[in-house]
Amino acid sequence: MSAPIGQHWQQLYECEDLLGADFRARTFSFAGPKTQVHTTLIHHIGNPDATNAILYVHGYTDYFFQTGLARHFVDLGYRFYAIDLQGYGRSIRPSTPPNWCESIEQYGQDLDIALATMKQDGVNQVVILGHSTGGLVVSTYLAQPYALPERESHYNKAFPEVVGLMLNSPFLALPFPPKVLNRVSWPIRILVSLLPFSYLRARKINIYSKTLHTVFGGEWDYRLDWKPPRGFDLSFHWLREVIIAQRNLVNQRIRIPTLVCHSAISTIGKRTVEETQQGDGVLDVDSMQQAAKKTFSNLTQVSIAQGFHDLYLSHEPARAAYLSAMSDWLKTLHHAP
Repeated sequence: MSAPIGQHWQQLYECEDLLGADFRARTFSFAGPKTQVHTTLIHHIGNPDATNAILYVHGYTDYFFQTGLARHFVDLGYRFYAIDLQGYGRSIRPSTPPNWCESIEQYGQDLDIALATMKQDGVNQVVILGHSTGGLVVSTYLAQPYALPERESHYNKAFPEVVGLMLNSPFLALPFPPKVLNRVSWPIRILVSLLPFSYLRARKINIYSKTLHTVFGGEWDYRLDWKPPRGFDLSFHWLREVIIAQRNLVNQRIRIPTLVCHSAISTIGKRTVEETQQGDGVLDVDSMQQAAKKTFSNLTQVSIAQGFHDLYLSHEPARAAYLSAMSDWLKTLHHAP
């Protein structure tokens, strides 16, 4: 399959996904900044004739494995899709380091492929759901829908209409409280710009991982090679591109209806699993909220008590509150099934 907006990709194969018979996976190949890369579109087979869909975009050191999330939206009448971006999960290849990117904007190619494929499947309207860095990726994409000259003339007919955006603990600001963030953002940006080829080595299992995986007593069983408990080595170049994308978004006004869900508190730096599980152990909620208010002009924010960084992976009843918040918000959109 080739893209109708001047970029080209090829579907390599389609097969039953590793999540089981209810899921299919399609893998695509296309030219990345330095080498050929892959992206993988997963979809639940439910509601094959529905014209409304959810597209899920995962976070950093992450991939799609949340089958219950898919079933939730299928039960609401939507089709459900998720994408493993280039360099993540099902799309990791030996030719590129995991999670590597030249810029946040490059993931627009993955989203173009996903949306064009969904359109070919008969989807006319889509709500995008982005978690953490995935929230930054999709916000950057939607802030520049016509960044490519070729995209403008093809956008409406080649892609479904994106009618809403849901963000799960989006990475819109560095993980510092607002007053601290104002002091440290420029020094950090200067440091990572001066040392773009440096890394912070992943040595210790982080406490957030210990709140999640069954091997540490958590509820979730996922692939530790794709979502390692130590994380992948953190590239200074990647962090610089994140900071640039975050600063660019502050100067945008995204008018699409947007729901931002986040934990009630941040628990960064807590030393025990029990303390970390009381809130978001990865990002600062106050800085996230402030950034969201600057970027989205049609914004609804919902706070989830005792919600983890990935709200869907929280304990009950926080998980149920998160799903309920999305369901209620979707009912306010005219396109809801």
